[in-house]
Amino acid sequence: MKAKSNKQLRHEKLIEFLSQFPQYTTEDGQPQLHKVNEGQTGTKIEKISTSDINKAVVVFTDVLNIMSGSAGNIDLYELLQAYLRVPEYRGKINAMVKEALSFDYAKKK
Repeated sequence: MKAKSNKQLRHEKLIEFLSQFPQYTTEDGQPQLHKVNEGQTGTKIEKISTSDINKAVVVFTDVLNIMSGSAGNIDLYELLQAYLRVPEYRGKINAMVKEALSFDYAKKK
């Protein structure tokens, strides 16, 4: 049997840790987040369910202490759903991100 990578071990421990919190469990105490047996690459990424993407956004907002994944003009849920599930648009999104990051915010303030 192949040894698990450090990344796989981190993933599994993170899922176990998060499952201790009610926000990440169902009403009957079952984990909402599930371990994935191998790293997701290529076309497997496109098959990640919308529900799992949305659960990951909640983790992201918790880590950064952002009040919501969708408030005002922010919608991390739809952004990540489109980015991960629609490969035809990923390049366009990447180009817009590069353009946005090249903007010099310091000069504008």
